[in-house]
Amino acid sequence: MTPTAIPTAPGENLLGHAHHFQSDRLPFFRRVANTGDVVAARMLHRTFYFVNGPKAAHEMLVEKARSFEKSPGIRILLHDLAGQGLFTSEGDLWRRQRRLLSPLFHPTQLQTYVSAMNGEALRVRERLREGERTDLAAEMTRVAMSVVGRALFDARTFDEADELGEALTIALGWVNNHMGRPYMTLQISAIGMTEVLDGKLPPWLEDVRVRARAALDTPIFMPGRNDPKIVRALEVLDKRIQAMIDDRRASRADRNDLLTRLLYARDADLGGEGMSDKQIRDEANTLFIAGHETTATALAWSFYLLSRDPAARAKVQAEADAFGPEGPTSYDPEKLAYTTRVFKEALRLYPPVIVLPRRSLERVELGGHSFPERTVFFMNVYGMHHRKDCFADPERFDPDRFTPENEAKRPKSAWIPFGVGPRVCIGNHFALMEGPVVLATLMRGLSFEVEPQDVEPETFATLRPKGGVWARVRRRSA
Repeated sequence: MTPTAIPTAPGENLLGHAHHFQSDRLPFFRRVANTGDVVAARMLHRTFYFVNGPKAAHEMLVEKARSFEKSPGIRILLHDLAGQGLFTSEGDLWRRQRRLLSPLFHPTQLQTYVSAMNGEALRVRERLREGERTDLAAEMTRVAMSVVGRALFDARTFDEADELGEALTIALGWVNNHMGRPYMTLQISAIGMTEVLDGKLPPWLEDVRVRARAALDTPIFMPGRNDPKIVRALEVLDKRIQAMIDDRRASRADRNDLLTRLLYARDADLGGEGMSDKQIRDEANTLFIAGHETTATALAWSFYLLSRDPAARAKVQAEADAFGPEGPTSYDPEKLAYTTRVFKEALRLYPPVIVLPRRSLERVELGGHSFPERTVFFMNVYGMHHRKDCFADPERFDPDRFTPENEAKRPKSAWIPFGVGPRVCIGNHFALMEGPVVLATLMRGLSFEVEPQDVEPETFATLRPKGGVWARVRRRSA
């Protein structure tokens, strides 16, 4: 039964709303968010739903999280990059991996990463020269990639950052180009058909159904998968991770990094079983990609926003100047309170992940409507972050939205750049520590004259600043 009394997204044509995902994704997501808390849309013959309001978001992602899984589309899109890593896995595998990885991101463990955050920012600070023109988006990618390399893998990836960054850009660009394409809708529909037939076929056909269902989790219809540029980009990423796995196995060094923990992690519920190299690769790739890409874009947007607000920039500079010459070498939230608010506001205006796809596992009530099993939803993070009833004057940069008093007044789940609920990003506290530490460390010794042209967001796999954030470097006395 199709839900009734649900508004339809504007701008529908014969193919539905798929064209908006290619031509005007962000304006469309804002329009949809202002249409209603739950809004229907269509791709070809298939109806799906945008979730745009904080109450419905909290209901789906927190209160009824067990009734939903990540949409098969996200698993297909990220199959070659993330495999069965924490971001894409489901069910028992996801619960097991989350349990094994959670200790690495415990608050006491996070404090040990501050030296890497501060140290990599210092390396950039020392390298940049007075008057040099630089792209802060590219610099933040190098910093964030190096932080992940040191803190999670005990490896210095700074010297390979350009090669790795280019490989990720190519691979993520390929993923982004397939979002919202009609052939993705057809493949998701085919998945649903194989699932509906479960238990309804004779034994000789059941094996065919099972094999077909497994094959449909791979990117069957995604053009360009064999393009030499894509193949090369994936090889660069895989070889880097595999080289670190091989090094750990050969050296048997007693390291306290993520990769070592993954190699020796054992699940008591499974008789002390560890992970295969393939599973380790998937988890390492997932955390390496997510651990730098989202933070790097948020840092770039932070510098851009500060360049347009001298008063806010002065407050961040004052916090930075209160530290010693090297900047924050330990994390003290009170000493970085305003800088943290800036970083959070950048994440509101430009959330790295603009939608969170979900699929219902059973009939479920959401937003006052009943939806059948296997209904696809898009949690419209970007659109909700720009709703007037969630954030007054939503297009204005205002870090004070994130004072403790204002955060307490905000509806639950109105600000969700990392998601919320059981599947909240496992590295959210890592990112909220890294952003302010890097900002303060860099601004302790440098200032940046960002070029005056407007920078538009680019709907990449994450919400990157299109063309970068170009600035002149000015050195300050320590």
